[in-house]
Amino acid sequence: MSEEQPQAQESTAPTPDWKEPDWFLQTLVELANAGDGKAEIGMTLLVGGFLVSGKVVGGASYFEGFAGEFASGFADQTLAGSVREFFSRYSEIYKAGAMTQDQTTTQKPLTYVHMKEARFFNTAGNPIPGNRGVWWRGRLSEVSGFMVGILERG
Repeated sequence: MSEEQPQAQESTAPTPDWKEPDWFLQTLVELANAGDGKAEIGMTLLVGGFLVSGKVVGGASYFEGFAGEFASGFADQTLAGSVREFFSRYSEIYKAGAMTQDQTTTQKPLTYVHMKEARFFNTAGNPIPGNRGVWWRGRLSEVSGFMVGILERG
């Protein structure tokens, strides 16, 4: 009499490769970039021993926000406008319809995560900067862990 061995369920999740970015985090970042790219996901990332906490946003939102903030440091309004226009052009890379159909079918997975209102937390739990969040861009391959939710000083 032989016993039948149960069939192992085939997983739809990719096999982990520790040198590559987390496929699940990459999916969440793709979600933030999908559609109009206006989605925001409160998230805390572990990067190089630091906790980075803020709102994951699409690349288009990041470059438009970065351009505005960077340009605000220039007193000359004409120069500020030129600087804002220069940096905001990078947002076009992420906007829907910016690529041809052939490019979208062969597009590589996203390799950067973008955050707004990002703050870094040291081991004492103090946020850096202490006065407000900042625009932040980091490589997905450098993130060693994450959680959904934003840290706040209690």
